[in-house]
Amino acid sequence: MDGACGPVCIVSDQSEIRALGDEHPEDRIYQQKVEDISRKYAFFRRTLGDGNCFYRALGFAYLESLLGNNHGVKKLRKKLITSREELLAAGFAEKTYEDSFRTFMDVIDLVETDGSVSKLLDVFNDRGASDHLVQYLRLLTSACLQKQSEFFEFFLEGGISIKDFCAQEVEPMAVESDHIHITALTQALGISIQVEYMDKTDSEINHHIFPEGSKPLIHLLYKPGHYDILYKASTTK
Repeated sequence: MDGACGPVCIVSDQSEIRALGDEHPEDRIYQQKVEDISRKYAFFRRTLGDGNCFYRALGFAYLESLLGNNHGVKKLRKKLITSREELLAAGFAEKTYEDSFRTFMDVIDLVETDGSVSKLLDVFNDRGASDHLVQYLRLLTSACLQKQSEFFEFFLEGGISIKDFCAQEVEPMAVESDHIHITALTQALGISIQVEYMDKTDSEINHHIFPEGSKPLIHLLYKPGHYDILYKASTTK
């Protein structure tokens, strides 16, 4: 569909949604969920399970959605330029994010001028560039959490401060994400996403939209500890 991504895919080509059923053929409930999700989605794209999959999946899906959308590209570019001041306000030294910022801006330029899924896949499957994008998204998440610390601290357990939470659970690479990370990053980017949950709790697929009541731009699939990208038939490339 999209073109090969090399021996180890950080972000894969698209696959038919029913290929999810190959993962647990003996699990009847899981197979029911594959059947359920196949009624809503046509394809999915895998991301590497390295603890960065949420940021990688959201980053790729967002940039992919901007292919051929100059208005959306300009909106993201403006958001990124403004974000540098927000990172400074959160206490991050410019040298800690400058390389990641430049990489992100280069990719936005690529999306605007090239407009192909294959070139975007090349970027996300280059470990250095891909990790820079993830790192910047992590810092944006941290800055948003700290800016609204009074609100977000309500959701933390054990009396940990937002600053310590960000230092331990948000900013380091390879640390998994939860609802609080999703809420903060979607706020920071000004976008809406829908997450479909294929866990062990129910026999049906549950979903959550961030922020609630909005129209999702991006659809992600959550299986315990991991996020992939979902595509409805009308949004496939």
